[in-house]
Amino acid sequence: MQPRKSFGTRARPAPVERRREKRSALGVAVSLFSVTQSRVVLMLDVSTGGARISGQSLPETGKDILLKIADTELFGRVIRSGEGEAAIKFEQPIDDAVLDELRQAVSEQTQVAMLHDR
Repeated sequence: MQPRKSFGTRARPAPVERRREKRSALGVAVSLFSVTQSRVVLMLDVSTGGARISGQSLPETGKDILLKIADTELFGRVIRSGEGEAAIKFEQPIDDAVLDELRQAVSEQTQVAMLHDR
């Protein structure tokens, strides 16, 4: 006798990834500058083509911005904004060396935070 399948338990296909570039999770504080504001936001993830940020009073869709972290400056445009998050498309794609610099900055911020927690 075969086990009965429960109603509504059909296997669903895995979601299809539509992004062209692989995203790296970061969770690092960065400075955001626009024509009308400057503030610190959290960069949630980044790829060679853009980033996702989180914060309060983020710029509206279509606004040009500058993200600065350590010695790295990333120019871009807000392509989606709402509910405390925004998606940024970089003006020029960044290379793997810049991604490595961002990961290093995360490591340094984490070490500083751990020292302060002691």
